[in-house]
Amino acid sequence: MKKILLTSLLCSVSLFSASNPSNLYSYEVTPFASGILTDSNAGLDDNHYLNAGIALGKNLDDSFIDQIEIAYMRSDSLEYEGTNGNTNINRAFLNAVKKFALTEKLSAYGLLGAGYQDVSQEIGDNEDSALINYGLGLRYDIPYYGIALKGDVRHLLAFKNTQNSLMYTFGLALPLGKKYSESITATVPVVNDPIVEEAPVEKSIKPQPMDDDKDGVLNQFDKCPNTSAGVKVNKDGCFETVNLNINFDNNSVQIKDQYMKNLQSFAKILKENKSLTAVIEAHTDAKGSDSYNQNLSDRRAVAVVNELKKLDIESMRLTSRGYGESQPIASNDNEEGRALNRRVTALINR
Repeated sequence: MKKILLTSLLCSVSLFSASNPSNLYSYEVTPFASGILTDSNAGLDDNHYLNAGIALGKNLDDSFIDQIEIAYMRSDSLEYEGTNGNTNINRAFLNAVKKFALTEKLSAYGLLGAGYQDVSQEIGDNEDSALINYGLGLRYDIPYYGIALKGDVRHLLAFKNTQNSLMYTFGLALPLGKKYSESITATVPVVNDPIVEEAPVEKSIKPQPMDDDKDGVLNQFDKCPNTSAGVKVNKDGCFETVNLNINFDNNSVQIKDQYMKNLQSFAKILKENKSLTAVIEAHTDAKGSDSYNQNLSDRRAVAVVNELKKLDIESMRLTSRGYGESQPIASNDNEEGRALNRRVTALINR
């Protein structure tokens, strides 16, 4: 029964995780196996025994801690030394996890947490107890599918009778709950043209045409009459696509400092116009496979959204969207053209 449940979990999570990196998901489920080396106070016949469990992690944005994890683990039928008795040990933890990127796919992580162990048959010093665990590990993210291989070494300290154990784990992290999945459809506001009635004046003097928001479209033709100064508009006086003029290095999602002024100016427009939302659209050059470039453009769009959130733009007003290599604006046959294609634009909606 346990094997059937685990297989169903793996299959269902894999369906949700196809073609997306793990940092695009809100949750992570990690089944794991481990070995535990415990001290002689436990009174067990074998002080090196197997353990298995599962952990559910919540990925955090804009926080020093990268993940909060709830973990459950169990060891079955452990025999006591010098007796015919045996016991099961159930442990539960609440852990904080901090990641440290080593390469694009490989990272180290540290964890610290508290929990409780339940011993089904207490004999000698092996008893129920509050405990803590802390340790270090490595994580390898498998490209495109959001799955990661994880392994770590931890120190477990049970406060009752001061039992010390060393645990080493191997797990497979499976993602759940993709971020930024909602799509905002660009719409053009429909406003009936106002009827301008010319008041009769002496000597047939006609009123001067007005452009109150100074966007180049006269009031009687302006369907968006309150646009911010300096923003490019279309023939109806409404916002068009804004080029954030952000270009990325090859195979990179890092936003350089030289483009932060562009993001700050764009954030100012959104702050001055609270009714606006924006779709951040990212693109790549044609080097690499279609699936890899789609994944890379998704990550670039998310990177820009996260920077705008740091500039106090509400996440509900922002959507990320990647187009891979499908919409080039220059030739991909030379470096100059490829650099132009590694770009980000923003589609503003009212």
